[in-house]
Amino acid sequence: MKRRELLLAAASAGACLVPPVAVASSASGFDTNFDGMRLRDQDDRPFRLSALEGKVALFNFVFTGCSTVCPAQTRALAEVQQGLDAEVRKKVRFVSVSLDPLADSPAVLKAFAQRMGADLRHWSFVTGRPGDIDRLSERLRLFRAASGVRRPDDHATALWLADRQGRLAQRYNGNPPDGKRLREELTAFAGL
Repeated sequence: MKRRELLLAAASAGACLVPPVAVASSASGFDTNFDGMRLRDQDDRPFRLSALEGKVALFNFVFTGCSTVCPAQTRALAEVQQGLDAEVRKKVRFVSVSLDPLADSPAVLKAFAQRMGADLRHWSFVTGRPGDIDRLSERLRLFRAASGVRRPDDHATALWLADRQGRLAQRYNGNPPDGKRLREELTAFAGL
């Protein structure tokens, strides 16, 4: 077994493995979950999933009005990001998707990202049309409410890791995230 395979096997022990499913644009293998969505980033530019081509992507789902899990998780991920080797950082993209698109405008997301210490050179905070966010939420089963009523404060806190081919490779418990493990696995998936 190659060193990288050993690292991946060791790193994934106890992880919630998911089948390799595409998560973003057809050009890169990132397809089904984000297909057809018009997303905007924190600078109010169209967020192109093609920007993830060849990169490892770590997704989380937040809303800026949250006062508990979302800011704590985002700060912890900012520490993970800062703890990555510079070469790894170039190959990894963090993506935080707002689950409250009516309140989380690009400007609001940018202010939140800056407060949380996110390095926006390698991290996008995105929002979209409410219908698109609802479809994505359903595809990834992000809400826990059995009643069918969705509130941003009732979303799952999982983190989603996509490999460089855009395949969903892992889902992690995100409350709280295991920073050491994430750094090790992001490094392994980045191929370094």
